[in-house]
This record gives sequence, C-alpha cells and structure tokens, in this order.
Amino acid sequence: MHIPRTTSPTQAHPTSAFSAHHHPIWPHTELPTGPRWAHAVCRCGWTDCAESLHDARVLARRHRRTAYTDVFYPGCASRISSRRHQADATAVHVSLNSEDHAWVVADGIGDHPLAADAAAWAAATAARVAARHGAVAGLLSAADALPGLPDEDTVMVVASPLPSTDGAGWDVAWVGDCRAYEYRAETDQCVQLTVDHTRGQKLRTALAASYQGRPDELEAVARRSDHIVTSSVSTATATTIGHVTTSSPRQRLILTSDGVHKPVPLRSITRAARTFTDSRACAHKLTVAARYFGGTDNATAMVIDPAPEDIYP
Repeated sequence: MHIPRTTSPTQAHPTSAFSAHHHPIWPHTELPTGPRWAHAVCRCGWTDCAESLHDARVLARRHRRTAYTDVFYPGCASRISSRRHQADATAVHVSLNSEDHAWVVADGIGDHPLAADAAAWAAATAARVAARHGAVAGLLSAADALPGLPDEDTVMVVASPLPSTDGAGWDVAWVGDCRAYEYRAETDQCVQLTVDHTRGQKLRTALAASYQGRPDELEAVARRSDHIVTSSVSTATATTIGHVTTSSPRQRLILTSDGVHKPVPLRSITRAARTFTDSRACAHKLTVAARYFGGTDNATAMVIDPAPEDIYP
C-alpha cells in the first residue's frame, strides 16, 4: 500500500522564485510593463507576485517561516481533446501562512471562448472565497461573479479542508457533473463523494424501482442523457448546489471534469490513485487515461494529498 509522499521529510514548504510575465492568480492576461515581475511559489499551492526577484524570494522565505497549519500538496493536469477550446479550468488558493486552502475544477458549458472565460473566472473567484469561508460560500461567490451572459456558464466542484472543530475532513460543494472522489488506502477504494446533477442521474434515481434487476438496461437509458446538466454556476443557489463533508482522517482527494470520469472506469481511477504516489503524476496519468479510453472531451484532474505527519517541524 502506497502512502502519498511528495516532498522530503524535513521540508514541509519547498519554495522557489522566478521571473514571470503573468499574474499567478489570473494568468490569462500579461502583467503591465514596468517592474521586473517575479513569482514566488510553494509546493503546497501558495503563490504570489512581486515586483522583483529579490522581493519574490523574501515572500517565499516569509511563507516558509509563517506557514504553520495543515499542509497539502496539489497536482493538476489538463488536456484538450477534439474540442476547439479548452473550457476546463483549475484554481488553487493558499494563504501566506498556509491557514486557508481551497481547490477548484470547473468545466465551461460549450465549446467557445465565453465558456472558457466563465470557467477560469469562476474557478479563481471560488477558490479565493472558499479558502476562507468554505466550499459553499466559494461556489455561491462564483455565481455572483459571472456576468450572466447566455453562453457564459460553467459547472464546478469546490473543495476545502474542514477545521478540526468540524471533523477535520473535506468540505465539498458542486454543481453539474464535475466530481470529487476520496481514495481510502485502507480499503483500496475510490469513494465518489458527489452525485452528478444531470438528467441521466435523475433518470437513474426515478426509474430504479422500475428497472429493478435490470441495471444494464437502466444504465443504457440514463447514459444517453448524462450530457444534460441540471445545475450550473450561473443558476446556483443555496438550495440547488450539492454539498458533502467527510470526517478525519483526510485521505487523497481527486477532483475531475467529466472528460475524465465518463470514459475512465472507476477501477482505473482507483488504480491510478493507488499506484502514483505523487499528486502531479497521478493527475497527469488520469488525463492520459481519458484519451486511452477514447474520451473526446477536455479532460482535467486535480489530486490533493494531505502531507504525511513526519514533514511537520
């Protein structure tokens, strides 16, 4: 049984600094001309932008010294398949002292630039708010951030860690058909935490009694409607979003767009979670698997590993 490990036992926050032309939080637009902009980044997902490489190193040093709470190591990967536009987006937000964390995977509805913009903007907004106020607040803030244009919409899954007073597990909110799984090493199972908001899933629930004993027939009927989502960020309200929490101990969390979990069988997602101990490698292999199994949609995966206890000072 593999224990996820992504850094040395003595370095909980490995950081680096480098010159850059784009802002780490909103990388879709170049930084204005002027100072020699630089990034400071950490393996835990924290990042910031400074006006010089020296200042970026100072920020990185301050992060290493002040980060004192739970540590997580995210890894994400994204592949564009037969679509013209990459409308999937990811976002990570970690505060300077590593007290607040959130992770988001969004899948824009449609194959056009507005859908890609909606996913990117909603993901960045949701991550920043969810890190401080929880997954539900993050998702609802993304709904407020979208301008409401007819073609500018996205589905999304948002995750953040619960404090120890609330169970020290995962806090997950979602709309549409993005998913969250937790890989539980002791049973070697990937447990799906979310339930798709799709017409196909509604049919599975409504017709379960009628097709009792004929699960393959029901699946064939429902699968034809799995592409029709029944909730999205632009229509999200406190009563329509999905929300689930887990309890301690936290284990590997996997967030996926439907481009991953529709073509890739659950057994293969489980195998990847078991085999690839580095979160970045695991996310990459999940998107490769989507192509291997014939996926034609954009495929995005984010894997979040709680740090092993022996890295803490």
